[in-house]
Parts: sequence; C-alpha cells; structure tokens
Amino acid sequence: MGRRLAAVADRPGRVVLYVRVSALMGRGGDDFHSPDVQAAAMRRATVGMREVGVVQDIDRTGRHFSREGIDKIRAMAEAKQIDAVAVYDVSRLGRNVRESLTFLTWLADHGVTILSACEQVDTSTPAGRLMLTNMLAIAEYRSDEIGRNWAATIARRQARGQHHGQIPLGYTRTEGRLVKDPVIGPVIEKAWKDYAAGMSIRRITGNIAAARGRAMIPANVKSMFRRQVYRGHIEVDGEVVTTDAHEPMVDDDTWDAVQRRLLRDAGTPARNLEMTWALVGLAYCPDGHRLQRNPRKTPDGLVERLICGMSSSRAAGGCPGIGAPRMDLVEEAMLDEVRSHISRLRTEDAARAEHLARAASATVDEKSLTRRLNQVTEAIGKMAKAWALGDLTEDEYAPVAELRAEADSLRVRLAAITPATARPSPEQQATAAEVLLELWPAATPEERNRLLRPIVDRVVVRKAKRWREPVEDCVDVQFL
Repeated sequence: MGRRLAAVADRPGRVVLYVRVSALMGRGGDDFHSPDVQAAAMRRATVGMREVGVVQDIDRTGRHFSREGIDKIRAMAEAKQIDAVAVYDVSRLGRNVRESLTFLTWLADHGVTILSACEQVDTSTPAGRLMLTNMLAIAEYRSDEIGRNWAATIARRQARGQHHGQIPLGYTRTEGRLVKDPVIGPVIEKAWKDYAAGMSIRRITGNIAAARGRAMIPANVKSMFRRQVYRGHIEVDGEVVTTDAHEPMVDDDTWDAVQRRLLRDAGTPARNLEMTWALVGLAYCPDGHRLQRNPRKTPDGLVERLICGMSSSRAAGGCPGIGAPRMDLVEEAMLDEVRSHISRLRTEDAARAEHLARAASATVDEKSLTRRLNQVTEAIGKMAKAWALGDLTEDEYAPVAELRAEADSLRVRLAAITPATARPSPEQQATAAEVLLELWPAATPEERNRLLRPIVDRVVVRKAKRWREPVEDCVDVQFL
C-alpha cells in the first residue's frame, strides 16, 4: 500500500476486545479457540488498560470485513471511545491482507492501535506494523489452504454418502453414517408431524425439551424444521449434494406441509400463534397483516377484540388497521359465510365450477413457482460454496443478495398456495363445512382452528367505513 500506518500513543488506556470465531460450513478451524479462551488471553495482554467492552463476531469468516463486530468497532473509533483494539491473534482480525491493512490504516488515522495477545504485536511501533503485515499474509495463505483441504474432505465424505458437520438432533452416528437415536428419534419424528398438523411451536418445543432434559427455544426448533438432513439428504451450504444417504424422519408430504407453515408463520412471534382463539393464523387485515386477539376490560367484563398489530408501526407503511371489532361477532359473521358457501356448493353449478377452476389455476402456479425456486436455490448454493472456498471475489458474490431476495419472495408466494393434493372437491368441502358447524359449539379454540383450515383460506376484516356499520359487512371469507 502507498501509505504507512501512523504511530499512536504508547500503551493506550481504553481497549475493546475483539473476538471472532469462524465455523464455516458447520466446523471450527484447526486453529479454533472458544470466545472465552480468546477473551482471557487478551485480558492478560492488556493488564493495566481499561476494558470498555467485548465485541464478538461468532460464526463469521475472516475473508471479508462485512461483519457487525467490525462495524461496531468503527463506530466506537469515530466516537473517540477507544484507544486500542485487542485481538487473540492477527488471524482473528482477518484473513485478507488488502482489507486488513485498509482497516488498520483507518484505525491508525483515528488514533487507534492493534494489540495481539499471542504474537505480542503492537502497531504503535514500526516493527509491530511490519510484523503484522507479514502475519496477515500468512493468515490469508493458511485460509486458502484450509479452504482447499476442507473442500476435499467434504467431497470425500459426500462421495461415501456420509453426513458432514454436527450430528442433527434425533440422530446418532454409526460407522460414519447417521442412524435414528432410539430415544430422541421418535420424539423428533412426532414433532414434525405435530407441526404439520398445526400444533403450536411452543408446545412442540416443550415436548422436545422434556425428552432431552435440556431447555430449548422455538427458534432452534424452527431451524431444525428447515434442514434437509431429516429427509435423508446431505446438504452443503443449503444445496442438496446427496439424496437418500440415511433413513429419513419425515416424508415428502409432511416436509412440504411444514415448509408452508414456516413461511406462513414467518415474522410472527410464537406467542401470537398460540391456539387460544379459533381464527389464529387465518384472520388478516386488508393490507395482509395478521390480526391479534386483544382482551379489553369493560364495565360488562372482559371483551375479546381483534386488532391489527401493525396499525401503529412505521414498518407497516401506514396500515389503517381494522379498529377493534368484537371477536365473537367476527366469528359469527365467518360462520354465516360458511353456511352460505355450503348452500352454493350444494345447489349452484357455477360455484362448483369456480372451486375447481381455482384448484387448477393454483396447481399451474405452484409448478411454475417451484421450478423457478429450485433454479434460484441451486444458483445460490453454487455461489455460496465458491465464495466460501475463495473462488469468487466480493463483487462477483454480491448478486447473491438479489437471488436470496427472489427466493424469499417465491417462497412467500408458494406458501400462499394450497397444493392440489390438499384441496378438497366441492362435495368434500361442503361436507367438511357441515361437520364444522355441527362440532363448533363444543370444540376448543384449537379444534375449531383445525376444522377451519381445510375449508377457509383466510378471513379478511376491514375497518368500518361508517358509524355502527355491522361487523358482518366488514368480514370477507376466502375459501379454498
């Protein structure tokens, strides 16, 4: 580089500890050190200095500097909050010489030095800056070698049909292959079926945690539900590289149902999806936001109302909300629509023809969207693998963000389509609706929700346009 690193004051007083752990493709490198080990070593090297915080980048590669931890350090340096950044060794800072030196120069310009606990490097001295530059070059070389060696290891394992990485929950490894754990395996299999059937994620999480004897959170269970390994496949960076490698825990129909529900429930807190009312997950405002149950105290007692949780959010783009209609009146309006729908299906040829046309159109859309999603997903997997191995530059890898956005959009559109196999015939839907009306009075909220799902696609509730407009005029039921 054309510029030399500027010197800063000897033994600066305020230091931030920077911890980075790379676990690329589910593994730790051969120089892996836990965050606690790194922090302890840095504290020994910075005795007498005032520690202002610990910044961590967990599961982040050092090949580039697009990291939240680095951004936080930049902000602290610009705010004059630190005099030094301590690292365990120079490879924790980065494994890219050009970007590392650019970042170091920027820090020096802001009066911040780098201290390395293992190599005893201090960039406030000319010798330290020379030593650091050489070590960064070595770190980049080692990163390239690790990537090549690890790619060869992955290729050998997948050629033998062996799973790579941490053993998935519910499996155990025997002679290099995954087999079902006799204790936890059945619990995980049941969890897939329960989630596909509509059981709340919190309840499923509690069942798994009780079987394991360890606490879990819903986010971890949802992450498990996205893994192709439970279909018997082996995947690398989200791309399936070997099919039927071991015994699956989930069949294709259950997998599809689970993925649709994951997409449908994405972005909604688990507490708002608890089956405490019949229309949970089915009721929406006209802008497509899910409605929430909102109990309110009145002089006559507790009254259950529905609200749009996004009506006061800036992220909602000015959603007008729905007011606060009584939940029981919305449910009664929905049931009236169901009764009318039964009558139309039983007596009107046009209604039956419309039902069949919707099913045929949905089948065509589903096939087209699925085909495009498979193409995009394959492209993302190939680019991610090439980038991880250093075969792509940052600029060449940048388009992956657009591909991921397209994939997310395609998944959302697919989630809104009920597959042809799940669409009942007009006669079946009419019969199911009649059973719903018969069982409704004695059913629990969870049972009502399950009875509704084969019949109702969504219930759209709009805000009243005039004073005392009847609730039934504000409710639109869309059937499957």
